[in-house]
Amino acid sequence: MKAVALFAAFAVAWGGALAAGPLKPPPALDAVRQALARAAAAHDRKGVAALIAFPLTLDNYGSPPTLSEAAFLKNGDYFAILFGGGDPDVLKCIATAPPARQLDGKELGAGAWVADCNGNEFIFAQRNGAWRLTAYQNINE
Repeated sequence: MKAVALFAAFAVAWGGALAAGPLKPPPALDAVRQALARAAAAHDRKGVAALIAFPLTLDNYGSPPTLSEAAFLKNGDYFAILFGGGDPDVLKCIATAPPARQLDGKELGAGAWVADCNGNEFIFAQRNGAWRLTAYQNINE
């Protein structure tokens, strides 16, 4: 009898979760993604840096695990790595691709929002009350 009651409780909870529908990203997240894409399109590294929470976590072949603001501003290679040197398709994806919530607690960006741009994953979360790019990973490597 306990098993039936437990199963019923699980079924009700699971059904409620399905009825709630997919998680929707907050509007402020879209605004920061669009601002980041505009700054990157203008090759405005200081503007881009203002929208990143440093140290930025990196999971990319040949990159350190974290990136400081000073290193990002000094070395243009990091801009090229993150934004394809300002590639319009990458920037359009950052600004407009539907972000998904990273629900797997074992994955990079657990609990954050991920814009997946052909395996280039831009991970956004709130830091000190503001939405920022908090991590980047290239899952193609």
